[in-house]
Amino acid sequence: MFRTDADETKMLVEKLLDENEQRAMNLFRLILSSFAPFAFSDGKEFIIMQTCETTPIWAWFCSDISDAAAENAADIIADRVSKCADVQFNADPNRAKKTLEILKNKHGISAEKRMAMTAYVCRRPVVPAAKGEMTNPTAADKETVADLLAQLVEDGEHSTVPRDGALRFAESVVGSKRVFLWKDGGKTRAMAVVAYEDEKTARINTVVTERESRGNGYAGMLVSRMCEDLLEKGVEPMLYADAENPSSNRAYIKTGFEKVGETQKLEVYLNRQEAALRIRSKAT
Repeated sequence: MFRTDADETKMLVEKLLDENEQRAMNLFRLILSSFAPFAFSDGKEFIIMQTCETTPIWAWFCSDISDAAAENAADIIADRVSKCADVQFNADPNRAKKTLEILKNKHGISAEKRMAMTAYVCRRPVVPAAKGEMTNPTAADKETVADLLAQLVEDGEHSTVPRDGALRFAESVVGSKRVFLWKDGGKTRAMAVVAYEDEKTARINTVVTERESRGNGYAGMLVSRMCEDLLEKGVEPMLYADAENPSSNRAYIKTGFEKVGETQKLEVYLNRQEAALRIRSKAT
């Protein structure tokens, strides 16, 4: 069923994707660094990856994918969805269109848009005049970090994080060299995280400014300083931004980020009747 091992898949990524596509599909690097990832490809027109059965599926499709390849890709995705009836799928929405149509018509699996994302890289940061300093979180910052995480989820995903969950995250990042805070006047103004880093690239996420401090450029100060440090190490910073949030996209461009691609988070699920039957079948 087109299953490939990690080494073979790495070679296919370098062969089939141009440099900007590789940057836009940065999660491929994370998935391939995991233990025994699921990777599938026909060697020419698609690559599909997943860390495990319950984690998001990431897929690349060539710009002119054939009907046969799209059907093969749809069959693979359907098999992955059969392992977890409600899973997230990430791909370029235009290139995925044919595969998603087959997925729905042949397998009864639907996809609903969750978030459109723009992929950016920073090769030369534009460093604004800074007020304050960048630090890593200490035990004294736990409550503030939990508050920032809650604000990020509420404003960006329109959902809530249980307080105990936010505090567990805050506790886990005390002393972390991958979590960064921007402080000014004795107050934490912004937070950002290096979610993944290897010898070539670093993906920044969880970028949030404390609500009362927004509009003062604190996130730009923080992210640009992070980019300076990463580039000094020879690592290229990248991130995904909500494509439907113009203010954050303008801020990243102003900081020196360049657009390299688009992807879309989709919620993929079996039609509700089939999902219910599958759940009952597992129960018996």
